[in-house]
Amino acid sequence: MQLSADTRVSDLLDAYPQAVEVLAELNPHFAKLRNRVLRKLMAPRVTVGQAAQMAQVDVGAMLTVLARATGQAPPPACCGGEPAGPQRTSAPERPPFLDQFAGDRLVTLDVREDIRRGQEPFARIMAAARGLRPGQALLLRNLFEPVPLYQVLAKKGLDHWTMRAGPEDWSVYFYPAPTEGADAAAATEAPPPAPRQAGEVVVDARGLEPPQPMQRILEALAALPEGEALRAHTDRRPMLLYPKLEERGYRYETREAGDDGYETRIWR
Repeated sequence: MQLSADTRVSDLLDAYPQAVEVLAELNPHFAKLRNRVLRKLMAPRVTVGQAAQMAQVDVGAMLTVLARATGQAPPPACCGGEPAGPQRTSAPERPPFLDQFAGDRLVTLDVREDIRRGQEPFARIMAAARGLRPGQALLLRNLFEPVPLYQVLAKKGLDHWTMRAGPEDWSVYFYPAPTEGADAAAATEAPPPAPRQAGEVVVDARGLEPPQPMQRILEALAALPEGEALRAHTDRRPMLLYPKLEERGYRYETREAGDDGYETRIWR
């Protein structure tokens, strides 16, 4: 493999398991990767460039160290880099405009214990973000800076402000990004109804034991003709399905269907 800032950390560690120790020696932040549970949660979603940002180290220097340790020629952009070191030495000042998000206007989600138990917090975070009402913000408490999450939630109209209070104590405010010609709070409104498609495939996954409903839906999506949507019927709200859809570039909306469970419409 050719190392670059876009290389997934999981791909790096699969190809070069010894890179765990190289990263841990490079910066204490990466010592978490020695824990197999945390590595399974963190590595697949994070690129080398994002990992460098999370650990506040220079990505060019980091690539140089990794290239030497894995027997590769350093990428041209990072040749001559010095050993990586901290880039931020103090917490940024909390912007005054965040004071408006208090009481019932601030939704707090602490996923630190979830991660320590080896549980994937992505579905909970996305559910909390989708559940924000107009004018609300989300305060996420995490063990590390969730850099990959910034881009995901930016697509949903949420900007962020981040502060580190301790080695495993990060607070990130996700709030409505100002939009030209509209009130900023409108960014957290529910997404518009799914557009009408030329056709629709129906999958009935009710009465199945997990993870069979999710497997059946993903299999149907893989065979979905271009331009068509999929309507899935499930007994429960398919929370574990949502991150899979996000990763594959699908949009979706779920509604309660009374005694018939839940109905989720999925489209490109």
